[in-house]
Amino acid sequence: KRQGINAEYGRTMPLKLDNEGELREAQAALFNVNSTSGWLLLNYVGPSTIHFFAGGEGDISELRQHLEDDQIQYGLFRLKVHQNGTTGIRDVFIVSIGRQVGIIEKGKKTALLGDAESYLQPFHASVTVLNRDGLTEESLLDRSHPLSGSHVID
Repeated sequence: KRQGINAEYGRTMPLKLDNEGELREAQAALFNVNSTSGWLLLNYVGPSTIHFFAGGEGDISELRQHLEDDQIQYGLFRLKVHQNGTTGIRDVFIVSIGRQVGIIEKGKKTALLGDAESYLQPFHASVTVLNRDGLTEESLLDRSHPLSGSHVID
């Protein structure tokens, strides 16, 4: 089992994922070449341990209902992108920082962000959500655009 190992660099990561097998199964089912929608969510279950918590094929409201005001959570969402008469996809890494998360906790978890990103790769963009009520497919599409001035939804 590769738990806690970053295969790209072969180093042990400070952030552990306690059910990586389940996450990989969900990623294969929801984020394959034939899928046009999907989401995954990771929650903390310890100071430096995350857990694949939920996933689905629904829209952003399905993911949003699982976001907590007192937690930092990591997600992956597949967006449909319409551009120049064609439809494509954009996979967006989401870090949700609940409004009730304290500044020290934010600092500790920010240090682990790179490890969390590596568990959910590949993705096309990264967005920080500070207010879950502002998380809509429209805001995610806008903030995940490469030319967006801000990659924060607040």
